[in-house]
Amino acid sequence: METHTKKGIHLNLFHRIFLFLVVFILFIFLQLGISAYQGKYIMDPIQKSAGNVQRISLLLNSLGQTHDVLSSYRWDFGDIASLVTELRRENEISESSLEHIDADLASIGVEQYLLVQAVNTTYGNFRNYLSVMQGYLLTNTIDKASAVYYSDLEPCLTYLSQYVQQLIERAIMDNQSTYDRLMKLNDALDTVYGLTVLVMLLFGFAAFREVIRLLSIVQEMALSSKAITAGDYERPELSEHRKDEIGDMARAFNEMKRAMRNQVRLLTAHNEMEKELHRKDTEALAMQNLLEREKLQLLRSQINPHFLFNTINVIKYTAQEEKAEETDALLSSLARLFRYALADNEVLVPLSREIQIVDEYYSLFKARFKEKMSLVWDIAPSLVLTETLVPSFFLQPLVENSFKHGLGPKELPGTVWLTLQEDNGVLLVQVEDDGVGMANEELEALRLRLLDSPITGEHIGLYTVAARLKLLDPRCHLEVTSEQGKGTIILIEMPLVLKKEEEEDDQDTDC
Repeated sequence: METHTKKGIHLNLFHRIFLFLVVFILFIFLQLGISAYQGKYIMDPIQKSAGNVQRISLLLNSLGQTHDVLSSYRWDFGDIASLVTELRRENEISESSLEHIDADLASIGVEQYLLVQAVNTTYGNFRNYLSVMQGYLLTNTIDKASAVYYSDLEPCLTYLSQYVQQLIERAIMDNQSTYDRLMKLNDALDTVYGLTVLVMLLFGFAAFREVIRLLSIVQEMALSSKAITAGDYERPELSEHRKDEIGDMARAFNEMKRAMRNQVRLLTAHNEMEKELHRKDTEALAMQNLLEREKLQLLRSQINPHFLFNTINVIKYTAQEEKAEETDALLSSLARLFRYALADNEVLVPLSREIQIVDEYYSLFKARFKEKMSLVWDIAPSLVLTETLVPSFFLQPLVENSFKHGLGPKELPGTVWLTLQEDNGVLLVQVEDDGVGMANEELEALRLRLLDSPITGEHIGLYTVAARLKLLDPRCHLEVTSEQGKGTIILIEMPLVLKKEEEEDDQDTDC
């Protein structure tokens, strides 16, 4: 005999919350459906029937006003114009009301439909008699007008009023019947609506309770995690009495906490040993780094710069053989620029050599960017370029900085102006561009970095020049001004040093 053990359906936390939310949403849609049904099939028909009764009543009142006006009129001395005006006004009201009376057989029923047809037919005759009578009135033919009224118009108006009276009575009766039937249906739907609200509240509360339980355990875990982060393992453990996922989470968290506490105790026990080992490892690593730097320096010192020049010359000769004149010229400029940059230059060199290097550099840029970037020189005639001494390789980085950061991001062509002037023993060097410029925040950051002269990052050439000027002479001054969208100006002021003065200083030093 087989034994079957019945087990209840067990839903996990996610499935329970999901089920509650699905039922909650379904009942929301059910409520929306009930509201839409009540509006379309209950309230709209009631309002339509009430509006139809109102229009019939308005027609009946207008016909009554027409009858009162005609019955009280004095045909022998009455005001014809006033009578015609009153009749036209009431006729417009009657026709407007009759036009909007419901004549749909499916919605008003057979009896109302027949009465509406009778009213329309009788009103057509009434309209004709009224038109004939108004014609006689306008031609001042009072006797014929009164004859039409008493013989034709008044009997027709009486029949028409009777039909309209019957129609409104029938409409009120049918409207009351429809109203009672629809209100019973509406009451039943209201009951269903109330039950759906109750079910929604129950399932919403159930879902809310599950979420609160989940959030409470998550909050407890967060607080315990903060305590663990602070090194506090003495906080009470989480409750593990639940048999669902929340209980599983609490048990897993408590186990993790106990394991971490044991691990921390082990780490604390070996802490002193680890510190000692770390100190020895640090000393060994420092010694190893020192050895590696020495090896790297040794390798660097073994590199022959002439290898680079020879390689460029090989490419240059190849370009000559291939008759690539422009490539040959560019390689020549590159070789001269490279040799000047890597050679063991003196601290001070003639200004003419610096100008030549800038021209070599500009020729390389012009070959690439064509007319996009221009270089304009403005050199004071009083300056003797071959006799004026300046720091080696200090003009080219400034021009490169203007090309790269000023004109590079600019879409339109741009120009760099390099001005060299002398003023009372001071050499003024100004590099100006009409590039993108800098915002105030970026300019202030650049000025602060110039004070420290970092050796990495953007504007490295500008920083290097600033640092070398500081070492050369404390009287040297470098200032940067810029306006976003208009350009940047770099102004350098340094003592004017001539070759003769430098030679005399050297001789005095030798003596």
